[in-house]
Amino acid sequence: MNSVEVLNTPGYYYALAYWLSAFVIICIYHEKPRRGRQAVLDAAVLLVLLTFMHLTDGVARYLFIPSMLFIISVTLLYIRRSCGFSWKETGYYGAAVLINAEFGASLCWQIYYNFSADVPADYQTLWRILELAAVYGCVFLLMYFLERHLRWDIEELQITGRELSGVFIIAVMVYSVSNMSYLDPEWLFGTAMSRDIFIIRTLVDLCGVCLLYAYHIQARAMQVRFERDTLHNIMEMQYKNYQMSQNNIDMVNQKYHDLKHQITLLKEEVNTGKSVEYLEKMEREIKIYEAQNKTGNKVLDAVLTSKGASCQTKGIELKCVVEGELLFFMDDMDISALFGNMLDNAIESVEKLPDECMRLIRLYVVREKQFVRICTENYCMEQIRFRNGMPITTKKDKRLHGYGMKSIQSTVKKYDGAVMAALNQNWFEVKILIPIP
Repeated sequence: MNSVEVLNTPGYYYALAYWLSAFVIICIYHEKPRRGRQAVLDAAVLLVLLTFMHLTDGVARYLFIPSMLFIISVTLLYIRRSCGFSWKETGYYGAAVLINAEFGASLCWQIYYNFSADVPADYQTLWRILELAAVYGCVFLLMYFLERHLRWDIEELQITGRELSGVFIIAVMVYSVSNMSYLDPEWLFGTAMSRDIFIIRTLVDLCGVCLLYAYHIQARAMQVRFERDTLHNIMEMQYKNYQMSQNNIDMVNQKYHDLKHQITLLKEEVNTGKSVEYLEKMEREIKIYEAQNKTGNKVLDAVLTSKGASCQTKGIELKCVVEGELLFFMDDMDISALFGNMLDNAIESVEKLPDECMRLIRLYVVREKQFVRICTENYCMEQIRFRNGMPITTKKDKRLHGYGMKSIQSTVKKYDGAVMAALNQNWFEVKILIPIP
């Protein structure tokens, strides 16, 4: 095997490596169940890569970069179409796909080159197939489990221009250093020795894989820390709102009791029937307040009173069927955060509706066997996208929004419960089930 044949790694090695590397990402981040249409797309992309790599195998060096740009473009479009990524997400994960594929192909061909001389000629084809399957199986299964493990820490990584620029620079540098020896053996990192070229390629690609995953881990860790701090601040803010509401309610209750006694006293002193009728009307009106928001849970009472007042000023009708005593096992801060966020999200949604008849929010807290069922319903005219049963924020800056739902998830998870959101015939529903201890 001469040096030209050695340098020219067979095209199908790279075609399979690129497809498998992209397929790993798709298996992890593809939202919908895999159906026939996705399988057809998988097969079509693999066929395109194999055919193009076969036709351009050993292509002139000046066509190398255009050919690779075509391969990278096909791979990126495959990822975007399969996972529903934005262009930033496509570029971010595409960089990992590129370097992982380069490393897999380089390592596989180096192992074949080093040991092929010891294999009899009659078994060369079998050896190549078995070695290809074994190396690719190990490399891409390892990458699958690593990426899957990283996703457990955070459901959705928010990609900004900073993260995208970071992985782009790493990918370009690694790819350039790795492949410049093919374009120009005389350059700084080139060598005339085939064995040295393999070592350079494989080690550079391995370093690139490590750099990318280190960057990936750091980006996820920063977002996890940011989310944790944000959720903590949201809970504290909701709890402070509850405390302020409770103080206001206590003050109003005191005034209410004073007023009730004063009305009783005045009724005894007045003589005219008209005055008595007026005072009785006042008494009936304040009794309406007395009957409001007595759910059996003082924290929930305060939250509902506060949110009810907000609804009243915005022309929103809030209907409640609530058994507050069912929440006896939950911390005060968790109750204020859970219901505060649920009602805040609903209020934010319906206050934008032009028709006041549609501005309706329903809240249920009822027992269902050995569970507490909590549900909010509100009319919604927006087209909402969902991921894993949770709505995806439509705000432009996703880093600063969507934390209301994340806070709800965090609180429910603390009590081993489950939460799911859905949009049914323009009614947005958030349903929660929490086991009663």
